[in-house]
Amino acid sequence: MNQAKREVPGFAELLQRFERTVSVLGRSQSTFQNYSRHVAAVSLHFGKIPTELDSDQIHDYLFYLQKKSKSPSQSYFKHTVYGLRFLLKSEGLSYDYLSLPEIKREKKLPVVLSKQEVWQM
Repeated sequence: MNQAKREVPGFAELLQRFERTVSVLGRSQSTFQNYSRHVAAVSLHFGKIPTELDSDQIHDYLFYLQKKSKSPSQSYFKHTVYGLRFLLKSEGLSYDYLSLPEIKREKKLPVVLSKQEVWQM
């Protein structure tokens, strides 16, 4: 975040407004820190604050996140989307285009013990 404050014009002011909104809405400090890290990463990537980006640029960034690693962290991706949504909402901007894709989950069958295994316990 400090790097974004130094390098991205307007980021420090945006961060102050964002912190105030997060606090007033009763969210935790850790929520603010988490969302701010993701917002800072977007800002550093483009060299400008996310409120100055259009939906195509944000989608390009999300695509970049998914392609950046062979197994991108779904939680990192989700927190980026949540952070951007919350920021845009707090700034009174549209965020309808920021929807999460369906995240495929591994389907696992439950372990069922045999009668013998139950009796052994």
